[in-house]
Amino acid sequence: FREVLPSSVLVGVGRSENYSAGGNVKGDVIEEQRQGNNNYDLDEHLNDGTDEEHQSQQQQEEEKEEQNREWRLEDQIAIGKREQQKKVPSSFYRAEKSMVDVNEWWKTMEQKIQLRQNKQKKEQQNNGDNETTMKKGKIALIMSYPNSGTSYTSKLVRQASGTTTATNYGMEGLISTTDHKSVPVYDYSLDGPYWLHPTKSMDDGTEIEGEDKQQTKREVLPIPPPTASILTKTHCGIRCTHCPPIMYLESEETFFQRCLSGARKVPDKSKNSKLDNNNKNEKQYYKKEFVTYSPNLIHSAVHLIRNPFDNAISRFHHELKERAKNPTKYQSWMDRYPRNSLGFRKWCNDENTMYGAYERKHFNWTEYGYSSDITKYFEGVSCHAEMVRYALWHALAIRTAERLDVPVMYVYYEDYANDLEGETNKLLSFLNLTRSVDGEGNQVKLPEFRQSDYADYFTLEERAATSELIRRVLKNEKGIELLDRYFTEWNFQKLVNQTQDIV
Repeated sequence: FREVLPSSVLVGVGRSENYSAGGNVKGDVIEEQRQGNNNYDLDEHLNDGTDEEHQSQQQQEEEKEEQNREWRLEDQIAIGKREQQKKVPSSFYRAEKSMVDVNEWWKTMEQKIQLRQNKQKKEQQNNGDNETTMKKGKIALIMSYPNSGTSYTSKLVRQASGTTTATNYGMEGLISTTDHKSVPVYDYSLDGPYWLHPTKSMDDGTEIEGEDKQQTKREVLPIPPPTASILTKTHCGIRCTHCPPIMYLESEETFFQRCLSGARKVPDKSKNSKLDNNNKNEKQYYKKEFVTYSPNLIHSAVHLIRNPFDNAISRFHHELKERAKNPTKYQSWMDRYPRNSLGFRKWCNDENTMYGAYERKHFNWTEYGYSSDITKYFEGVSCHAEMVRYALWHALAIRTAERLDVPVMYVYYEDYANDLEGETNKLLSFLNLTRSVDGEGNQVKLPEFRQSDYADYFTLEERAATSELIRRVLKNEKGIELLDRYFTEWNFQKLVNQTQDIV
C-alpha cells in the first residue's frame, strides 16, 4: 500500500477504527515502516505475547480486518485517482476513463484478487478439499489485440471442429443452470477460464433440449476431447482508446498478469435479496467478479496478428458501434465521427490534439524504456497513439509467450482471405482437433470471411511514417520480423505517382 497511498494517508489508515484493539501499537508499527524500517515483521511484533486472551482478541481483530480490507482496497483506487489528477492537466479528463497509472492500478487490483483467492483456499481447506489450482491444463490462449479477428477465429474453430471454446471473460458465456455463475473449464480453478457454451450436462447430467435450448439463443456445443487444447480468448493488456500514455504504457509483469485475468458472472446477492422470491419471472441481478488463474493451465498460445492500419480502423468502428447503442447520449459524437475515412481522421486528429502537448512536453518516456526523442516519430502519423498501443501490445505478447515457454502459433488475419481451408486445418492441427463432418460425412461449411478495403484511409506517406514508428516501439527483431509484411518503405517515385493521381 505504501506504493499507492501518500504517507500521511497510510498512517491514517494504520490508526483508523479498524485497528481499535491495540490500535496505537499498529499505528506505531506502520509509522516505523513509513520511516524506512520495511523489514519490520508486523505479525511477529503482535505475537510476542502468549496470553490466550490476547490471542483471542487478536483473532477477532483479524476477522474484522478481513471484512473491511476489501472496502479499503476500493477506497485506495479512488485515492490513487485523486493523486493522479494532481499530476496532469484537467483537460486530459475529457477521456472517459480515469487517468490512473495502469501499473499502480494493477497492484491494487492484484491485492483484491489475492484476498478473494485466499478466502477460497480457506473454504476448500475447511471442506477437506486438498486440491490445488496448480494442476496442469490444456488451455491454448488466443492472444489478440482488440478487433484483430478474435471473434471470427473463435467461431471458425467452433464451427470447423464442432466443439466449444473458452474465454477469460465469463460475462460473455452462458452461466451454470445450478449456481447461476460462469462455468469454469476446470472445477479446481474457479478463477477461470470459462466455457463460452456450457451445457446442462456439465452440471446435473441432463442435456438441454427443446425450449430450454432455444432460450439460450446460442448453439450448445460439446467440449473438446481431453487430448485437445482449449482455445481461450484473452486480450491481455490495456486496450483503451483516446487515452494518454500513463494509461496504456505498462510493464511486462502487468501484461503477463492480465493475459491470465478476466472476470466471471455471479449473482448479486445484495440486489437479489430485495426481489420477490415467489415471482420467477422477475429479472435477476448479476455482477462482475475479477479473477486471475494459474499460468500452469496454459498449454500453448495462438498469437493473432492483423494489419495495424485495418486494426485501428476496426477499433474506430467498434467504438462507433458501442456508442450507437445509446444514440440519445452519443448523437453528437456520432455526428462528428461518421463511419467513413473523414470520420476516422477526425477521430485520430482529436486524440492527437487532446494529448499531443502532454506527450511531447510533459510525459517522461524514458521512464518506460523509450528514447527521449521518440515523439519526433509521431510526426506524419495519423492516430500515432493508437499505433503505439498496437506495437507495444504485440511486443509484450511476444515476451509473454516466451515467459510462458509454450508452443506458439502465429496467425495472420488476412491469410484467411487467401486460403481459409488451409489456415483452418493448420489451426485445428495445432489445437489437436479434428474437422467436423455432417450427417453425410462431408466436412462442415466454414463461416464466411469478409474483408473490407481501407486503402484510402491512409496515404503512402502516413503508412511509411507509421511503419518507422512501429519499429521504434517494438525494439526487438522478433516483433519487427512478424510485422514486416505490413511495413511501407519510403519510395519517392510512389509518392510522386500518388500525388499526380490525387491532382
